[in-house]
Amino acid sequence: MINGFIQKRGEVRMINSFYTAATGTIQMQKGMDVTANNIANVSTTGFQAQKGAFADLVYTNIHAAEGTDSDLVSGHGTKLAKTDTLFAASALENTSRSLDYALPEAYQFFAIRSGDTIKYTRNGNFHLSMQGNANYLVSSDGGYVLGANGHPIQVTDESAAAPVGVFTFSNCDGLQREAGTYFVETEASGQAQAVRDAEVRQGYLENSSVSLPDEMATILETQRAFQLNSKMVQISDEIMQTVNSLR
Repeated sequence: MINGFIQKRGEVRMINSFYTAATGTIQMQKGMDVTANNIANVSTTGFQAQKGAFADLVYTNIHAAEGTDSDLVSGHGTKLAKTDTLFAASALENTSRSLDYALPEAYQFFAIRSGDTIKYTRNGNFHLSMQGNANYLVSSDGGYVLGANGHPIQVTDESAAAPVGVFTFSNCDGLQREAGTYFVETEASGQAQAVRDAEVRQGYLENSSVSLPDEMATILETQRAFQLNSKMVQISDEIMQTVNSLR
């Protein structure tokens, strides 16, 4: 009976190790996806890099011998808890194009109206769109660029600096990330607030905030963790097969 209990407990531990390693492997792959997306956008104007934040799963207390104290715990894997946006101001590139705009300060955005939705971006690669007899400043995908008053900007002189609105939020980390370089406000971010006397550079575009050397280092780190977890899965499986063959 005692031998059966010990064998059963050993099997549980093997299953736990298998589950822990398998969970780590899956989550490392998700982390790799975040890094791959950063690298794919290393040349995207105004792109804000992302970083995965990992957290431990449930802990189980390890019982010590009777009469002794123990703070030892056994973990059950890890998970990608969230993906943070690393808001930062990147280097500006001089394009000498009058419809290009850049923001030298971090945590500031241009506002783009697309249908009934207002999105926010640091990509200032704008264009002109004729509506009736007037030209309006629009984003590369056709959304209206808004001024500080929240209205589309009519352009009469392309070479003159347009009164583009600059906005910020009380909690930029609460913004919801959309496709490309866009963000939308949420209850957590608070409402958009127009920035008075904001510095806007005409004839410049902001480079991506992705640092390729940092991303390559992250890839190596994630690959090693992935390989370690994969090896643990293999070893746990081999031990389970050995235990089952002894029955």
